Amino acid sequence: MSKEKERWGAQDLDNREEEEEPKETAVRRVRIDQGALNFTPSQVGTSQKLIVGSSITLAINNTYHPVSSIASLLVIHAKFLVDDPEWNRLDKQHMAVDLGLGGLYPAKEVIRAVLEPKEGETKSILDLGCGTGTWAIEMAREYPDAEVLGIDLAPVPVDGDTLPSNCRFEVDNINLGLAHFGGQFDVVHIRFVGSGLQNFKERMKDVHNCLKPGGIVIWVDADFDYYSTEKFEYHLPATDDNPGGCWSQRVVSEMRRACLRIGSDPIGMESELDAGLWTDPLIDPETCKTGSLYLPVGTWASHDNPRVAPLLKYVGALIGQDFIGAMKLIVPLMVKVGWTKNDVEMWRRNLIQELTDLHVHTVLRVRLVWGRRRPISEGRSVEQASDTEARPDSPSRVSYPWFYVYDTEEVSLKQAEARKKGKNNSILPPIPS
Repeated sequence: MSKEKERWGAQDLDNREEEEEPKETAVRRVRIDQGALNFTPSQVGTSQKLIVGSSITLAINNTYHPVSSIASLLVIHAKFLVDDPEWNRLDKQHMAVDLGLGGLYPAKEVIRAVLEPKEGETKSILDLGCGTGTWAIEMAREYPDAEVLGIDLAPVPVDGDTLPSNCRFEVDNINLGLAHFGGQFDVVHIRFVGSGLQNFKERMKDVHNCLKPGGIVIWVDADFDYYSTEKFEYHLPATDDNPGGCWSQRVVSEMRRACLRIGSDPIGMESELDAGLWTDPLIDPETCKTGSLYLPVGTWASHDNPRVAPLLKYVGALIGQDFIGAMKLIVPLMVKVGWTKNDVEMWRRNLIQELTDLHVHTVLRVRLVWGRRRPISEGRSVEQASDTEARPDSPSRVSYPWFYVYDTEEVSLKQAEARKKGKNNSILPPIPS
């Protein structure tokens, strides 16, 4: 086996270079009845249908529009969510987070208590920004008595013949409100959508209003600051003036700036999630926690435990491929805000070199935040369940070593302050006008 394949995994070089991507042997089929709601502020019902190839049209008020004419943010995301390389990238991302958490979600005993079947009551789960639908489908299989709904901006690439009968998907836009889901769900899961949300604090209210009393919300989102080595220290971005800096950090720093320019609110996402839900009026503070899941970018990580070391390397390979695959997604975003394709191509080449040489050790921090909605009765806390969030689902699974849970607001804010050490995004060059 070549050294290159040793670093990236013998079967997984597919996202390294665009021209090296293997042809897919099986084409995913989109379930045709994915109803859409809420593409207009008046929440007029809409529907979608898949056209031959990867094109999508959306019917709004009986007038069909190509996806590219709906909204700038939809252009950036949706047109990439209907090809196999992007679906494969999102599935690798899902697998890495699953391995890090030891399952589909943190707070395992709490989630299981919330979703425990009760006579005369159907439990319901909402997955916002469901991507390929993998999380929603796996939850539907784990909880066959619950109803699972996945929401995304683009149709989900699932085969209706194998889809669990208790799982369905809809096309919807979170930025236009979620009032039509008010008070309907026992579990609301929202993962990696912060870069596309506008006015994050308002969107957070919308999401929490989807919960039934006693229901639990789980926020999972990426930190736009990458850290260096297993000590989780910030690594400065690479620039012309700092050529020895980190290209991974440069790319995510530019993504943050670009998202701000197109109207998204990554700064609001960072501050709200790092603060946790302790002061949220809808959420019971006794049930709140935050967490940090650190995932290596590339296969540099090692560990004294011979069972943990290959887990870290595998997760690192998945995240490295995820990151390189995402470069194709961000090209139109970067061009839209003023960079050239040549600029972004140069970043991509340097990023690939960085991940291949393994001389820069970076980790992606995944933010986790959860809490339960207050019950209807004033002054009453929701029923507590023991919380074994760091325990894997199965005894045969290896516990991931870099998952940290913060039990109080004080500790969560202290950790957020500690992560600011050494950060300096002011060294970034101006975005070309």
